[in-house]
Amino acid sequence: MQRLRHASLFWHAFLMFWGAMALIVACGMLLTASLAWYRFASLDGLNPANLTRDASQVARTQGVAGLERWLRAMHNNYAALEIYVLDADGGDLLNRRVPSRLQQAAEDHRRLMNGLGLESAEHWDTVVPTQESMRISWWDPQPLSLPDGRALLMLFLPLEFSHWDALSSPPVLLALLLFALSITAPFCWLLMRHVTRPLDQLRDVAQALAQGRLGTRPPETLTKRKDELGRFARDFDAMAARLQSLVDTRELLLRNMAHELRSPLARLQLALELARRKDATQDTQFDRIEREGKRLEGLVGRTLDLARMGAMPPPTTPLELGELVDEVVRDACFEAGGRNIAIEWRERARAVVLGNEASLSSAVENVLRNALRHAPTGSVISLSLRVQDHKAILEIADQGPGVPEADLPNLFEPFYRVAANSVNGTGAGLGLTIARAAVHAHAGAIHARNAKPQGLCVTITLPQA
Repeated sequence: MQRLRHASLFWHAFLMFWGAMALIVACGMLLTASLAWYRFASLDGLNPANLTRDASQVARTQGVAGLERWLRAMHNNYAALEIYVLDADGGDLLNRRVPSRLQQAAEDHRRLMNGLGLESAEHWDTVVPTQESMRISWWDPQPLSLPDGRALLMLFLPLEFSHWDALSSPPVLLALLLFALSITAPFCWLLMRHVTRPLDQLRDVAQALAQGRLGTRPPETLTKRKDELGRFARDFDAMAARLQSLVDTRELLLRNMAHELRSPLARLQLALELARRKDATQDTQFDRIEREGKRLEGLVGRTLDLARMGAMPPPTTPLELGELVDEVVRDACFEAGGRNIAIEWRERARAVVLGNEASLSSAVENVLRNALRHAPTGSVISLSLRVQDHKAILEIADQGPGVPEADLPNLFEPFYRVAANSVNGTGAGLGLTIARAAVHAHAGAIHARNAKPQGLCVTITLPQA
């Protein structure tokens, strides 16, 4: 039921189909009612008693020939009424096929008359209605007598639908088919237009993305739709945005990495040239070559870590975030103790998240090491973990110099360094970028703000399991 309730395209097709059917049925009923009312109105003013008296008088005075003329005149003037006059053998005077129900009524009437002893025509005048007689029904057979004494029986068939047999003729069937097509074709066109137009728009967007125009997005009118195509367009939009973000990030990462590699490579080349002189500074140059090699190794390693974070599948393992942070804090305390920096928990709540232990540990460790790098000697780094709106919120705050407000939006970009803190920025500029990639891989968010009175506070928000 949940799927059917959200299957808007199904309901569109269902309602359009039954709407077309309802319109066809309504038009058919209206046409039928109009014809029936016309035929019913054509009986207005006719009275079976009057018709019986007229037929009886014609039969007595003009015989069979007069009755035939009278029947043809009635047939031509009143399309909604059929009058049959049957002889003793049950045949109609005009040689028409008599409906079976009328034949049965005639036989029942003859048996009744025979039972009353009125089987001969000379007795039938006693049952022919007069002006004073009671009103007779359309459905009662009426006896007639000819001048030669033969007995006839007249039967009425009001609202006769046999004339509608024309509906089965090929021209009429073709007209009805064209009418049905004229009703259903617009509905089918609207339904197909409702589906194919968004698909054409998405195909155009896909072709533009394939050609490298990564900024192309589905039109807003499509993403605002509430049906399956609207949800598909929104997912497509998110996919395109994610694709553009990945490509832009990779391009930026390549440019920055090329820039970062250029400096240590230049220093390596210079140190090699100086080492070739084999003078008193040779050992110093070898030490410099070793440092630059380690720097290059660290840069490549952290770049690979960043790439792995971006390609990490959605995590499915439940983790207690407080225990994970405990382990990171214990490792960081060794480094903090050497600089007389205290690391303390101010608040800790129990929070279980779905995560990858290695990547989450790396994210927390990178943020904590960044705080250690900029925290002054003798200061305190505080951590707190709380739960709010089904989200785990981890805050790591130091008492360092903080970051200029203009630099806060770029703090998590690859290789970005704050100019005011460059003296302490000995890293590769990828720690916070790796942290952001790991948090985003866990469907979380990370941001930084300046603490009061000083320092930087980094907040990591993760959804609870």
